[in-house]
Amino acid sequence: MKQTEVNGHLIAYQLINEKLIESDKPILVFLHDGLGSMQQMKDFPQKISDVCNLPGIVYDRISYGFSAKRKRKINQAYLHDEAMTYLPELLENLGFDNKLILIGHSDGATIALLFASFFPSKVLAVVSEAAHVIVEDITVEGIRNLRNAYDTNPALLKSMKKYHSENTENLIKSWTNLWLTDEIREWNIIKNLKNINIPVLAIQGENDEFGSFKQLEVIKDNVNADVEIFYISDCGHFPHFEKEIDVNKKVTEFIKKILV
Repeated sequence: MKQTEVNGHLIAYQLINEKLIESDKPILVFLHDGLGSMQQMKDFPQKISDVCNLPGIVYDRISYGFSAKRKRKINQAYLHDEAMTYLPELLENLGFDNKLILIGHSDGATIALLFASFFPSKVLAVVSEAAHVIVEDITVEGIRNLRNAYDTNPALLKSMKKYHSENTENLIKSWTNLWLTDEIREWNIIKNLKNINIPVLAIQGENDEFGSFKQLEVIKDNVNADVEIFYISDCGHFPHFEKEIDVNKKVTEFIKKILV
């Protein structure tokens, strides 16, 4: 694990197949979910990077995992801030000028789509897994149920502390509080999607607790490039774990097709 300073915070990151970064190969950027971390992504980034023979980076965003706590309160602009400010600064600090392929899950997928809209010349493609691009009733209900689970199940909270240590309770409370406000109901990134002009693979489980097929429809209808939809039956919010073989195959095939 390595660290660098981003926006006044120490950010923890890991490089994958680091020896390939010096080449002109695209770099895979893996972006974790709203209560996730690079540790929680397990070997998913390594497997994708190995099969595609591409370098990659996975990192803990501010307040997550091994990175420093957020100095300011989280607000509705946090995903835009990650895409417009923090991720670009991280890449600049590391001296990356290669083209990027962004692979994000949940919050990370939303950040990937936003980054592609803000910096279209830097991105070859986006793999969006379980992104939220609009707020649905199922989104709010899913987050309310998640919050209740952490409030009533000490074992669940303890399992999260393995990854986020003493910041766990604050992370859960601040993130869920934001998504349960009345104001967030009007939040969306539709206008940003219209600025995306590179291919997108949009993945979602049919039984996703936080979003319906409408999320995929909005991406498909607004991105100004080819959008390939992979809607997976008998699957929830974590397709890369729940349907690992199918997802890894689809993702690597998509990336290899982009590189041809």
